[in-house]
Amino acid sequence: MHTLPPPEGTEDYHRIPFQFTDKVSSRNVFIRLPDSFTPVERMVLQASGNLQRIISAYFNVPSHVEIIKNGAMPATTTTTTNSGDPIHQVYDRQTKIHFGDIMAYEADSIVIARDQKILELIEVHKYGLGQIFRYAQRTPDFKLLAVGRHGTKPGSSFWRDYSLRIPGLVDCFIRETFVQGLFHTMTDTQQEDGKGTIWFNQPLDTTI
Repeated sequence: MHTLPPPEGTEDYHRIPFQFTDKVSSRNVFIRLPDSFTPVERMVLQASGNLQRIISAYFNVPSHVEIIKNGAMPATTTTTTNSGDPIHQVYDRQTKIHFGDIMAYEADSIVIARDQKILELIEVHKYGLGQIFRYAQRTPDFKLLAVGRHGTKPGSSFWRDYSLRIPGLVDCFIRETFVQGLFHTMTDTQQEDGKGTIWFNQPLDTTI
């Protein structure tokens, strides 16, 4: 199994079970989110492939991706998983996404290539996830796994965990952490207690 560890420093955070929509489809595009997030934050948290376009529109500037890490994990296996799909290679990736001179969020991801051509796109051509999905000409299955916030003050940093999958081709588990004060915020109605909160989908499934 391949997972991303819990966000650093969240051991004493409140953990609240929350029933997200199981999967976004052509018939169901609504994802219920906690009221603790502002309208703009909720738009960002449920973006399923167009996040950079949404934030570019907010700031009215183009985006720029800074690659921090993109390496193959040493514990790679070529055996099949319970789904029957082979694992050709597992990658540990980290990027920072900028909009103009603003670093808006960091993305940590585990990418599992299950197809030889996908493997070549990552290793040889250095494709990003968006480019891979465009090459495949298929919309990946999007599943929101958890959302969280550091503290309770307006504008505090928040994050989301989600998966993107194209069966038989590629599986991705992604965490995006948004910087403090990224968007304008509403008046805070919560009492500040110094702790953050994690809302997790039941059951909490962060494995791929």
